[in-house]
Amino acid sequence: MSNIDNESDSVTAVDFITNQVRLEREARELMPYDPNECTYTKGELRQPIFACLTCSAENANEPIGVCYSCSIQCHSSHDIVELFTKRGFVCDCGTTKMAKTTNGACKLRRKSENSRRLSFGSSSGVELELPAEDIPGSNSYNQNYKGTFCSCKQPYNPAEETGDMLQCYFGFECGEDWYHDRCILGVDKSAVTPNSKLKYFPELDNFDVFICWKCVDRFKPVFEELDKHSEIVYAKIPHIQASTVDEWFDHKESLESDEPTPKKIKLDTASNGNQVQPQYSYFLVEGFRDQLTKLYTELPPNEPLHKFLSNNTYLFQDDPIYEPPSDDEDSDTGSILDMGTDALHSLPRQQAIEGLQAYENMKSKLHSFFKPFAEQGKIVTEDEVRQFFGSMTEERKHKTS
Repeated sequence: MSNIDNESDSVTAVDFITNQVRLEREARELMPYDPNECTYTKGELRQPIFACLTCSAENANEPIGVCYSCSIQCHSSHDIVELFTKRGFVCDCGTTKMAKTTNGACKLRRKSENSRRLSFGSSSGVELELPAEDIPGSNSYNQNYKGTFCSCKQPYNPAEETGDMLQCYFGFECGEDWYHDRCILGVDKSAVTPNSKLKYFPELDNFDVFICWKCVDRFKPVFEELDKHSEIVYAKIPHIQASTVDEWFDHKESLESDEPTPKKIKLDTASNGNQVQPQYSYFLVEGFRDQLTKLYTELPPNEPLHKFLSNNTYLFQDDPIYEPPSDDEDSDTGSILDMGTDALHSLPRQQAIEGLQAYENMKSKLHSFFKPFAEQGKIVTEDEVRQFFGSMTEERKHKTS
């Protein structure tokens, strides 16, 4: 056993194994689903989507979104941005949008096609390179697919972000964008105290969903009608540019007061000379879907609100989010080390057999190497690990000479 001068460069075998198990558990918590099926063939879904900035850059900056599984299996080495859920989206991986991406075919659909071919008796070990498939025209893209969010058009950095962000539930105009709470009000970032509750902003536990001022403004008369139903609307918050939160509140109070117009907040002026009316975001109560359903059945069919709800039924009907099958801890997927064995199945038979034999041989020797350290709680140094692999290399050279 060598002397240890710096224990920070050393680890016991027990610690190594414990750390490996911890890392795999954390990975399962962050990525709990089985990442082995591309959702392209399932068509339009409300599903978790990831923007691939790498593939976008390789395809004339075309926005590209991929499903959960493809973000792991096909784009793991790329610069990707988690967008969370998007409605009616078809995975872009392996489509004509990625025509200029090197090896841009979807690995999962290629793997699935290979399995289908093998089930019909093909013995070829060569992977099939699928042609790029067309992407349905239903996909729509917003700034999120470029990696920016909110009206402030900034990238999201979880390590630096100190406030709350909310996703617009409606998304008709904004594309289901995400907004900082301060930006929903219209307050400058510099005026907000980091990691503190934003003054005058609705308590997150008091409402269910948020609809941004851009989407509300697109259907302003409809939302003004909806605002009459307190059993549906929890709050209506104006979007007003202000330097401080208190300044924003003063403007809000002025808008809602009965004071004559000259004493109220000075509104922006449009290019045609008319004053721009204030815009509002809506916050809907818990259980709003049941109340909207009831209202929908009571409204005459010719009412604008009834027509609006008929065209956007997901606002009150079931709107499920597709989730891939769970990656069960006891499933055949096994540990990260075991996944290497599965990868060998894509190789030609003889090469796969040789690979498996080499892998099992190394696995057995590693087990024998670590066993005494684990049993006795001894330290494994970097030098000892290097010596172990050095002896493995020498043994392999001796066998091939």
